[in-house]
Amino acid sequence: MARRRADLPRPHRRAAPGDRRLLRRRRAVGGEPEGRAGAARPGHLRAVRVAAERRRRRRRVALRAAAVGTGSDGGTEAQVVSSAAAVEAAEEEVGVKRGTLLPAALLAAAGCHSQKPAAPPPASPPTRTAPAPDPAERARAHLGAARDLRARIAQAEQRLDPDTAAIAGDAQACAAEAHQSWTWLYPEAAGVADPGAKIGREGAEPLYLEAVCTAIWARMQGFTPLIERRGELMAAFGRVAQLAPDLDGAGADRELGALYAALPAYAGGELDEARRHLLAAVERAPKESRNHLVLARTVAVKAQDRALFREHAAIAASSGDPAVAAQAQALLQRERDLFGPAEAAQPIPGGPQK
Repeated sequence: MARRRADLPRPHRRAAPGDRRLLRRRRAVGGEPEGRAGAARPGHLRAVRVAAERRRRRRRVALRAAAVGTGSDGGTEAQVVSSAAAVEAAEEEVGVKRGTLLPAALLAAAGCHSQKPAAPPPASPPTRTAPAPDPAERARAHLGAARDLRARIAQAEQRLDPDTAAIAGDAQACAAEAHQSWTWLYPEAAGVADPGAKIGREGAEPLYLEAVCTAIWARMQGFTPLIERRGELMAAFGRVAQLAPDLDGAGADRELGALYAALPAYAGGELDEARRHLLAAVERAPKESRNHLVLARTVAVKAQDRALFREHAAIAASSGDPAVAAQAQALLQRERDLFGPAEAAQPIPGGPQK
């Protein structure tokens, strides 16, 4: 491996006339020319012609032998020749060993400095992600829970001494389940001022159950919560009446009529609106005994319309629903308490005039 001319002593650093000129004698390191390709560069290997080493080695051996012969007293020419041969053989053996060890060292160094990139670390196994829930399936599950709670509330209301705290708790849970049901179907309707405007036909029943259970819970708490929520309840029942008017035996009109009849006048209660919605419910679902019972219990009593009361209370008492029939029979037995003896000859507010 030749060294660059810049590394040579200054007296021997002469510029070459051309890139193809050979450096000879003292201008090359140890008399070894660099060849016609120019000086070697870092990171490049190149073949270099080496001068005859054996000739110089023999010359050095002869000189050493001559020096040994001159310094010894009894040395003869044969001894000088034999000693020179021994020295030459030893140096040749060392050269052979050097020539053998040098390629091995180079190969070992090349193996230590491999240019192959290190293998990347093994990738971690992918984590298993749970599949996304089906909105329709989750909506059906919440709707089923709301239906069960509504049925339990209806059974509790039929008792002689109903537990209002238990009914209020079930009504609140029913409203929450129904709210979750239509939220899964229409997530864009959650959190808006009027969610009913963004709910379609599939969300009519959950919206209806939420409003019904919320009204039940408010009545268990008193008139104040009912008055505070009258706006959202009326909007929800009105939207259900548009989407599914036949749902639950015209339940939207029935609940709207009951709400208008229960609210005081200063809070939006209107007897005429209550009568209109309840008569619409009776006309749409005449076989639904609850429509007749609510009409007789609310509008007829509040308007003191004895004829209207007797007509629809009798229809509800003769229905096939045992719970509704029992409530209608109890209502008819209280007719004297609900209507005074002189009401029959007086005009009924909001009723037909004779």
